[in-house]
Amino acid sequence: MNILVISSQASNTGSTLRAEYIYKYLKKVNDNTDYIKPPFKSMPFMMDFIFSLVYNFFRVMNMRYDFVIIVKPYPNTVWPALLLKSRGAKLIIDIDDLDHGYRNGFLSGIISGMQGKLVKCADLLTTHNEDLFKLIIRENPEYKKRVYMLNQCVDREIFNARSTDKAEVKRVKNAYKGRKILFYMAHLNIASYLEDLLQSMRYVDKDAVLLVAGGGPLYKKYVSLARSLGVRDRVVFLGQVPARKAANYIAAADVCLVYYEDLPVNSYRASMKLREYLAMGKNVAADAVGEIKKFKGSVFLSPPDPVRYAKTVNAAIKSLEKRGKKGYKLILEKYDCNTEIKRFYKYLIGGLKTNG
Repeated sequence: MNILVISSQASNTGSTLRAEYIYKYLKKVNDNTDYIKPPFKSMPFMMDFIFSLVYNFFRVMNMRYDFVIIVKPYPNTVWPALLLKSRGAKLIIDIDDLDHGYRNGFLSGIISGMQGKLVKCADLLTTHNEDLFKLIIRENPEYKKRVYMLNQCVDREIFNARSTDKAEVKRVKNAYKGRKILFYMAHLNIASYLEDLLQSMRYVDKDAVLLVAGGGPLYKKYVSLARSLGVRDRVVFLGQVPARKAANYIAAADVCLVYYEDLPVNSYRASMKLREYLAMGKNVAADAVGEIKKFKGSVFLSPPDPVRYAKTVNAAIKSLEKRGKKGYKLILEKYDCNTEIKRFYKYLIGGLKTNG
């Protein structure tokens, strides 16, 4: 069985990371699995979508597959995939966010309408959030028996405390000796909400330092904002960091951070970084938005407010309680990539039977 995995977004996004994990673990169970790596990082005005449209058409022109898995329904991947569908491929579209919810007005309507049409090309839809699962069925009732819950999972070959570079972890700890290390990673775009975390740093204990791993279109804006808020001396911008290096920083951290604004769009997210932090048994300070509330007991929870969140971060810093250990067990039970993708592959070779 020949399978192709492809991401609509740029190479430095969380969505593409999801695509890469799907590919990596499908490849383990089916050697005839290919992946088209996005050729560009995020560009202003979404130009990477336009350039990758041409690139993807070129890559698939003479190919044949049984299944094509697309992460996010955008023209730059769905249109080229229609060539493969015309040659017999089953088209699977993964909806991993409510993309139009991050925009306002005309642009939001354009994205919503466009994606609404593109998903109709799919033979199967997948998603990672229970509320999003229900919304997809409400908006696409003809897919009631053709939506599959493909959980947001963790690559435990990378995010595993035993797999870290111990010398590098020690180096990071020594670099900030005598200070509490906070760690946050994200693609720094409109969905990262780093501005709220920077606001929180004004109220976090002064001996804490925040390490921010991630690049993206808002990187320079956030560096400037940290300076204007008077917290630049306590925030270290690491830039884009490879996953294995990020795992070293997580291992060195005292507390890892997750924060989303309390907006409807964030009810449909499944936080990859939350799962990756917990996979390493780390204490996490998060705000109670969307699915994060389901991790109660495994994280230090706060209302979605920068000042109150800072109090939760301070409490997590001082606490002797290891809530991350509970989270680690949860990841092993429900959110391991290897287990999840094996289950998905079994579903595919079973002929796209309904998943309950």
